[in-house]
Amino acid sequence: MTRRVPLAAAALALPLCAGTAWAQSTLTLYGTVDAGLRYETHATDYGADGTPVNTRSRLRMTREGGMSESFWGVKGTEDLGGGLQAIFQLESHFDLRNGDPLPKDGSQYMQIASVGLVSQSWGQLTLGRQYNVAMEAASLAYGSNLWADYFNAFKPEHTLLAASKTNNMIHWGAQLGDVVLLAQYAIGEGEGSSKRGSQYGAGVAYVPENGPVKLAGALMRTKDDNTNAKFDIYTAGAQFRLGESATLQAGYIENRRDNNFTSFANGPFSAIDLAGLGIISPAQTVDPSIPGGFSKRRMILGGITYKPTPLLTLAANVWFTRQRGYTSDFDGSASQYQLVAGYALSKRTMLYAEIDHSVYRGGLIGAQLVGINAQSPTVARTQTGTTVGIRHTF
Repeated sequence: MTRRVPLAAAALALPLCAGTAWAQSTLTLYGTVDAGLRYETHATDYGADGTPVNTRSRLRMTREGGMSESFWGVKGTEDLGGGLQAIFQLESHFDLRNGDPLPKDGSQYMQIASVGLVSQSWGQLTLGRQYNVAMEAASLAYGSNLWADYFNAFKPEHTLLAASKTNNMIHWGAQLGDVVLLAQYAIGEGEGSSKRGSQYGAGVAYVPENGPVKLAGALMRTKDDNTNAKFDIYTAGAQFRLGESATLQAGYIENRRDNNFTSFANGPFSAIDLAGLGIISPAQTVDPSIPGGFSKRRMILGGITYKPTPLLTLAANVWFTRQRGYTSDFDGSASQYQLVAGYALSKRTMLYAEIDHSVYRGGLIGAQLVGINAQSPTVARTQTGTTVGIRHTF
């Protein structure tokens, strides 16, 4: 058994240079088991109709883990000869509290499910449910807390990166020296046209293994299931090495949404999720022509990671988001802050503690900008949370 490969390792393991020796056929079981206790202020409870019922402080064991999501997976390769390999990957996430699969409705029992080919000459081509190129770009250079698995429970950028994964995707990636190239196309399942409900994008990264700077960026367009409305994502950022023990990262993410973009079945969002994220107003679920939701959302994120000893990692992160709506009640902003400490008991086991604070204004009050995770949504202007836990990787 081996540790989980970093999120974008599929791209980083795509040599285009001839002469690379292939390993023999393999089958690998991997995963992370993460248990965290989290205390939050202003956690909001909702009734059956989706309206807020009450707001309170809450202590609980986190549903999807604390520092990382809990998951298990299996991946394999078969050497086909002539510099060609067949590959597959299956990955399922679960609720450590009771062993239930996530999400609860079973709609994505396998969060990752892909199969494809890798060639020494043209890179890697895979088909299935996979990470989108915007998520991959962030994970290659400037995402928050890249020193840990890129699945931290408090990760606001995941919301603006379309929640990281897409169904029905054809994905290509290749590495030319220090440059990684990425492209994707997700076939739509909208009525009457494969363009409806589709998603396409491209990314590029400069990632020298020991260089002082890493750069990455991507753009992605998603089409509504029922109309020609679009949802665009633009993102870019950099990571800077500060000596031997510290790194600094900074990035920018922008979302632009047509007013009648209200449905995307290929992604992880139901109509209720879209409303909760502030993408649409409740009235638009009935009539998409009604103005509502945001038209443009911009996030600046940054952070620093410092390792004072080989066993101890300290990190600080910030996220600043500004939103403009189709109506003024969706105009708003958010400021979010996080401090994290991780102590390695071994190469596979880590103790951690984190504290985060969010301030919401205007139309971002009630929006879930803490990532696609187990955090409690809030209709309050502020929320503070702290998490402590233990994580083991295999």
